[in-house]
Amino acid sequence: MGAWVQQGKVKVREDIVCGLENAPEAFIGLLQGKNFGKLVIQFAHE
Repeated sequence: MGAWVQQGKVKVREDIVCGLENAPEAFIGLLQGKNFGKLVIQFAHE
């Protein structure tokens, strides 16, 4: 599967939420099916 993603045959979708203060709301949305793809909570900018 990883090779397909690298080749562009499969697109990865991420739902990114910024900040720990938004994590509870994001988790509730995850349980309610409001997100798409992988849910990622970003704590800091790189």
